[in-house]
Amino acid sequence: MDIFTLEDIQVSFNGETALDIGRLDIAPGAVTALSGPNGAGKTTLLRVMAGLLRPDRGRAAYMGEPVAYGGGGAGHRRRVSLLHQDPFMFRGRVIANVAFGEIARGRSQSDAEGKALLALEQAGCAHLAERSAAALSGGERKRVALARALATGAEALLLDEPSAGVDAENTGRMRDVIASLAESGKTIIMSTHQPDWAAPIADVSVRLAYGKIDPSG
Repeated sequence: MDIFTLEDIQVSFNGETALDIGRLDIAPGAVTALSGPNGAGKTTLLRVMAGLLRPDRGRAAYMGEPVAYGGGGAGHRRRVSLLHQDPFMFRGRVIANVAFGEIARGRSQSDAEGKALLALEQAGCAHLAERSAAALSGGERKRVALARALATGAEALLLDEPSAGVDAENTGRMRDVIASLAESGKTIIMSTHQPDWAAPIADVSVRLAYGKIDPSG
């Protein structure tokens, strides 16, 4: 079974079509790269899959079940996590940021921080655990945000431009982390305006143009 199925998805903003997807199937355990220029619809598509943006028409399904929008769909929201291009960090230590979601769900602080440390190791940034989140670089902040998603047990990670605004060293580290997570069974769907950067780790490449899938892409 495909992990995501999208059929006849349309989204418009102020009368302008932002997304017009006839059919898109995403296989589980794969890295799917969504490429295309700014305004192509990449972020909009990720938000639809994350349950954050209800399409004007069409059907989006996760593991065969309709994606729930609004206040419902707690199961889907726990299993799918969208990492924004500029992730928000709370004040305080990195490990507290990563543990926040599990503490909010009732897990003890010690258990949540133990799980957070494992997630930081998966994201290749366990050495940042005690650092102030305010002192992180752009690339470090993105990897910590990735760890925060992993700590909640997300199965599918939607990454919005993970290499944007990041220096060469950290983009290389991020690519290595993504490849490692895919090998462990995570499903990765990432938008990028740098298809050459994504190519070495992408199992599937989908190019968007003017909100549609470019068949030549």
